[in-house]
Amino acid sequence: MATSWESFLQDEQQLEELARQAVDRALAEGVLLRTSQEPSSSDVVSYAPFTLFPSVVPSALLEQAYAVQMDFNLLVDAVSQNAAFLEQTLSRLCSWA
Repeated sequence: MATSWESFLQDEQQLEELARQAVDRALAEGVLLRTSQEPSSSDVVSYAPFTLFPSVVPSALLEQAYAVQMDFNLLVDAVSQNAAFLEQTLSRLCSWA
């Protein structure tokens, strides 16, 4: 399998084109972050970091992620439905809340 990627990875022009297309897609899909130069502006943004190719993850870490996934999902769901908690918490972060 590694050999199927080798020729692709050695073509610098093709990689640059793929990266350009991926950044355009990220911007179009709203995968955005505010910049450190303009942290309060929604007019100046950059794309969030991403990878073009799959990354190797140690199996022990993957198993840890699987082990907490259900509990984490339940926590996120419970928080999302607790308006009072969200208002109280977010009011300390921004003046509009």
